[in-house]
Amino acid sequence: MEEFSFILTVFFMLLGPAKLVPSFAGLTQCMDGRFKRRVAIRGAVIASVLCAFVALAGETLLSKYRISIDALRISGGLVLLIAGLQVIFQKAHSSSPVSDTSTAIQLAASPVAVPSIVPPAGVAAILVFMMLAPQYPGMAQAVAFCLAIMMVLDFVVMYFIDQIMKTPGLIIVLTVLGSVLVFVQVGLAVQIILVALKNLGVVQV
Repeated sequence: MEEFSFILTVFFMLLGPAKLVPSFAGLTQCMDGRFKRRVAIRGAVIASVLCAFVALAGETLLSKYRISIDALRISGGLVLLIAGLQVIFQKAHSSSPVSDTSTAIQLAASPVAVPSIVPPAGVAAILVFMMLAPQYPGMAQAVAFCLAIMMVLDFVVMYFIDQIMKTPGLIIVLTVLGSVLVFVQVGLAVQIILVALKNLGVVQV
């Protein structure tokens, strides 16, 4: 249960709807409701397929290139750290609406599915958990279940984005939640790197 809660928390930070709502709303603000729903459906499908591919094929690719779990921890930690620091120190900006010539599938693939729903840090998290899965019984199933939860939540917030954006105070809540989550992300990244360095005998923690 503790592992499930941890995985769910990490995926919520990296793949969840908190960061998706403002970006999706900004990207589609000039589009009609029907177009937004088409983008939501296609974006959720593409993101789900991508996550499934990373989870199923990632371990094989890493084994082929003989990437150790500690190397993956350090590289994944660095990706999480850099992504978190970019959010903390970047200047505030809103997503620009897309061109009217963009089709639903084009917008759904990029930037909705990648990187809005599945950023590089999210891919790194999936790979790390799947590499650790053989050492922890039930972790692979927990990863699959948590990914399914995140994809469903992302789809729901995109599909009902107009109604969600009309909720009073929502943007303020998401802004505060995002600030907390990004700080937790930075701390998690540092912890992952420290664990890998400890396993390699570089540091004592």
